[in-house]
Amino acid sequence: MLDIEGDVRLFNFAEDGLDSNTLEWFFVIQDELAEDWEQNGGGDRGFIHNRSSILEAFIKGNLYGLCMPETDEMFKNVTPEDPRFMMPRYGAQYRFPVFCAVDNNRIDLLWVAARMRRRGLGTRLVSLLKERGVSGADYVEGALPFWQRFGTVTHSTSHAQVHFKSDRNDLIF
Repeated sequence: MLDIEGDVRLFNFAEDGLDSNTLEWFFVIQDELAEDWEQNGGGDRGFIHNRSSILEAFIKGNLYGLCMPETDEMFKNVTPEDPRFMMPRYGAQYRFPVFCAVDNNRIDLLWVAARMRRRGLGTRLVSLLKERGVSGADYVEGALPFWQRFGTVTHSTSHAQVHFKSDRNDLIF
Protein backbone atom coordinates (compact mmCIF):
# COMPACT_ATOMS: atom_id res chain seq x y z
CA MET A 1 0.00 0.00 0.00
CA LEU A 2 2.92 2.37 0.59
CA ASP A 3 3.81 2.14 -3.13
CA ILE A 4 7.50 2.01 -2.28
CA GLU A 5 9.75 -0.96 -1.66
CA GLY A 6 12.10 -1.04 1.29
CA ASP A 7 12.63 -1.56 4.98
CA VAL A 8 10.20 0.78 6.75
CA ARG A 9 11.18 0.94 10.41
CA LEU A 10 10.32 2.72 13.63
CA PHE A 11 12.28 5.86 14.44
CA ASN A 12 12.62 7.31 17.93
CA PHE A 13 14.56 10.41 18.81
CA ALA A 14 15.88 9.09 22.12
CA GLU A 15 17.00 5.74 20.69
CA ASP A 16 18.34 6.84 17.31
CA GLY A 17 20.30 9.81 18.52
CA LEU A 18 19.78 13.52 18.78
CA ASP A 19 21.70 15.49 16.19
CA SER A 20 21.04 18.43 13.90
CA ASN A 21 19.20 16.18 11.40
CA THR A 22 16.89 14.88 14.11
CA LEU A 23 16.22 18.37 15.40
CA GLU A 24 15.43 19.48 11.86
CA TRP A 25 12.97 16.57 11.54
CA PHE A 26 11.17 17.83 14.64
CA PHE A 27 10.74 21.27 13.05
CA VAL A 28 9.66 19.74 9.74
CA ILE A 29 6.87 18.01 11.71
CA GLN A 30 5.80 21.42 13.03
CA ASP A 31 5.88 22.87 9.51
CA GLU A 32 3.83 19.96 8.16
CA LEU A 33 1.25 20.43 10.92
CA ALA A 34 0.93 24.14 10.17
CA GLU A 35 0.56 23.42 6.44
CA ASP A 36 -2.04 20.73 7.08
CA TRP A 37 -3.93 23.05 9.43
CA GLU A 38 -4.01 25.85 6.85
CA GLN A 39 -5.10 23.52 4.03
CA ASN A 40 -7.95 22.23 6.18
CA GLY A 41 -9.33 25.71 6.85
CA GLY A 42 -7.67 26.56 10.15
CA GLY A 43 -9.92 26.99 13.14
CA ASP A 44 -9.89 24.29 15.80
CA ARG A 45 -9.23 21.38 13.46
CA GLY A 46 -5.95 19.52 13.36
CA PHE A 47 -2.91 19.02 15.52
CA ILE A 48 -1.68 22.61 15.34
CA HIS A 49 -2.93 23.14 18.90
CA ASN A 50 -0.92 20.16 20.20
CA ARG A 51 2.51 21.67 19.56
CA SER A 52 3.40 21.77 23.26
CA SER A 53 2.39 18.10 23.67
CA ILE A 54 4.54 17.16 20.68
CA LEU A 55 7.49 19.10 22.11
CA GLU A 56 7.01 17.41 25.49
CA ALA A 57 6.98 13.95 23.83
CA PHE A 58 10.13 14.90 21.90
CA ILE A 59 11.94 16.01 25.07
CA LYS A 60 10.88 12.87 26.98
CA GLY A 61 11.97 10.61 24.11
CA ASN A 62 8.41 9.43 23.47
CA LEU A 63 8.00 10.75 19.91
CA TYR A 64 8.09 8.10 17.19
CA GLY A 65 8.00 8.15 13.44
CA LEU A 66 8.72 5.94 10.45
CA CYS A 67 11.83 6.04 8.35
CA MET A 68 13.39 4.05 5.57
CA PRO A 69 17.04 3.56 4.67
CA GLU A 70 17.97 4.88 1.25
CA THR A 71 18.34 2.40 -1.59
CA ASP A 72 20.11 2.94 -4.92
CA GLU A 73 16.74 3.12 -6.69
CA MET A 74 15.46 5.73 -4.25
CA PHE A 75 18.64 7.79 -4.64
CA LYS A 76 18.12 7.83 -8.40
CA ASN A 77 14.34 8.34 -8.46
CA VAL A 78 13.15 10.23 -5.36
CA THR A 79 13.08 14.01 -5.73
CA PRO A 80 12.82 16.60 -2.94
CA GLU A 81 9.22 17.21 -4.04
CA ASP A 82 8.19 13.57 -3.49
CA PRO A 83 5.05 13.76 -1.31
CA ARG A 84 5.72 10.38 0.31
CA PHE A 85 8.46 11.83 2.45
CA MET A 86 9.13 14.83 4.64
CA MET A 87 12.01 16.75 3.19
CA PRO A 88 14.85 17.42 3.47
CA ARG A 89 16.27 13.92 3.32
CA TYR A 90 18.53 13.13 6.27
CA GLY A 91 21.69 11.38 5.21
CA ALA A 92 20.70 7.91 4.17
CA GLN A 93 17.27 8.07 5.88
CA TYR A 94 13.93 9.01 4.42
CA ARG A 95 11.33 10.10 6.98
CA PHE A 96 7.63 9.59 6.35
CA PRO A 97 5.09 12.31 7.24
CA VAL A 98 3.73 10.49 10.29
CA PHE A 99 4.41 10.66 14.01
CA CYS A 100 3.12 9.23 17.23
CA ALA A 101 3.52 10.31 20.86
CA VAL A 102 3.41 7.62 23.54
CA ASP A 103 2.73 8.31 27.21
CA ASN A 104 2.46 5.69 29.99
CA ASN A 105 2.69 2.87 27.44
CA ARG A 106 -0.31 4.23 25.49
CA ILE A 107 -0.55 6.21 22.26
CA ASP A 108 -1.50 9.78 23.07
CA LEU A 109 -1.19 11.38 19.61
CA LEU A 110 -1.10 9.90 16.12
CA TRP A 111 -0.82 12.04 13.00
CA VAL A 112 -0.46 11.17 9.32
CA ALA A 113 -0.21 13.91 6.69
CA ALA A 114 -3.42 14.18 4.68
CA ARG A 115 -1.55 13.39 1.45
CA MET A 116 -0.41 10.04 2.86
CA ARG A 117 -3.53 8.80 4.62
CA ARG A 118 -5.01 5.42 3.70
CA ARG A 119 -1.64 4.07 2.58
CA GLY A 120 -0.75 2.05 5.65
CA LEU A 121 1.57 4.45 7.46
CA GLY A 122 -0.60 4.78 10.57
CA THR A 123 -1.21 1.04 10.65
CA ARG A 124 2.50 0.31 10.32
CA LEU A 125 3.44 2.78 13.05
CA VAL A 126 0.82 1.52 15.51
CA SER A 127 1.71 -2.11 14.75
CA LEU A 128 5.41 -1.53 15.42
CA LEU A 129 4.61 0.23 18.69
CA LYS A 130 2.26 -2.58 19.65
CA GLU A 131 5.08 -5.08 19.07
CA ARG A 132 7.14 -3.05 21.54
CA GLY A 133 4.48 -3.43 24.21
CA VAL A 134 2.31 -0.33 23.78
CA SER A 135 -1.05 -1.44 25.17
CA GLY A 136 -3.55 0.93 23.56
CA ALA A 137 -4.46 4.48 22.62
CA ASP A 138 -6.36 7.35 24.17
CA TYR A 139 -8.44 10.11 22.55
CA VAL A 140 -9.40 8.05 19.50
CA GLU A 141 -12.76 9.73 18.78
CA GLY A 142 -11.76 11.16 15.41
CA ALA A 143 -10.81 7.87 13.76
CA LEU A 144 -12.90 5.12 15.33
CA PRO A 145 -12.94 2.79 12.27
CA PHE A 146 -9.12 2.92 12.14
CA TRP A 147 -8.73 2.12 15.84
CA GLN A 148 -11.39 -0.62 15.89
CA ARG A 149 -9.11 -2.75 13.71
CA PHE A 150 -6.58 -2.85 16.54
CA GLY A 151 -8.79 -3.77 19.45
CA THR A 152 -11.75 -2.91 21.62
CA VAL A 153 -12.85 0.72 21.78
CA THR A 154 -14.35 1.86 25.06
CA HIS A 155 -15.97 5.20 25.85
CA SER A 156 -15.66 7.09 29.10
CA THR A 157 -17.19 10.41 30.03
CA SER A 158 -14.11 12.29 28.83
CA HIS A 159 -12.84 10.34 25.80
CA ALA A 160 -12.70 7.09 23.85
CA GLN A 161 -9.85 4.61 24.25
CA VAL A 162 -8.70 1.53 22.40
CA HIS A 163 -7.28 -1.51 24.16
CA PHE A 164 -5.13 -3.54 21.79
CA LYS A 165 -5.75 -7.20 21.07
CA SER A 166 -3.04 -9.39 22.52
CA ASP A 167 -2.46 -11.36 19.30
CA ARG A 168 0.49 -9.93 17.39
CA ASN A 169 -0.68 -11.41 14.10
CA ASP A 170 -4.06 -9.71 13.99
CA LEU A 171 -3.18 -6.98 11.47
CA ILE A 172 -2.89 -7.15 7.73
CA PHE A 173 -0.80 -4.60 5.83
